[in-house]
Amino acid sequence: MDFNYKNPAHLFAFLMITASLLMFIIVPILSYFGIFAADATGPIENIPSDFKLFFELFVLILQGIFVIVLLILSPYVWYTLVNKLSWKQMLERIHLHTKQLDMALLWGIITAIAAFVFVIVLGVLLSVLGFNVKEASNIKDLELFFSTPSILFLITLQPIAEEFFFRGFLLEKFSSLQGELFGVFLSSLFFGMAHLSYGNLYPALMTGCIGVLLAFLVVKTKNLTAAIIAHVLFNVTSFVFYLIGRELLVEALML
Repeated sequence: MDFNYKNPAHLFAFLMITASLLMFIIVPILSYFGIFAADATGPIENIPSDFKLFFELFVLILQGIFVIVLLILSPYVWYTLVNKLSWKQMLERIHLHTKQLDMALLWGIITAIAAFVFVIVLGVLLSVLGFNVKEASNIKDLELFFSTPSILFLITLQPIAEEFFFRGFLLEKFSSLQGELFGVFLSSLFFGMAHLSYGNLYPALMTGCIGVLLAFLVVKTKNLTAAIIAHVLFNVTSFVFYLIGRELLVEALML
């Protein structure tokens, strides 16, 4: 690796990546065990009506800054300071491009469909085994803070940052250590653990498994755009299903 702990710039990049992992891995784990848990009464419902819009906009902007800094800026800093790559070289390294966009769209749609089939089949199987998957949806946690338009905004744009970090940066770095298979499963493990922040093991388990599909998609197509398309399609379609029928056997899941 190019990292040198004696180089202050490298240490700064390391601290940024560490901060990202702490916030998206350690904090969710603590949340799962009852720390940083969201108030089940619904924070946005407790805000006076005159301030709800302001509060939601503030949280939405804060979430956007948080995601951009930790999921996009921190890998950019690493690639720039440690690997000495330009922006163009960095995008090439993580396979983020618009080449063969038609094939990226096709594979993105196929992967999104495969993810839905996987979620439905496993959900039915868990129901048969006695697990209450009706309580598994993580969208309810988003509804504690955001209205429907804000959720649609988040689940459409945040996947870009998540793919940049998990299937871009982490997959590339882990693959360079022990090969692509190692990179696929470890980046997917981290992706699943990040969704423990909803205080529910089921979304984390499902998200980690779908992360494997998305990672293999990037490995096969050498195109991160395909994973972004699949991720956005899955999120938006899942949320639409959630809105249409909240009593379905398998509730929707956000990645």
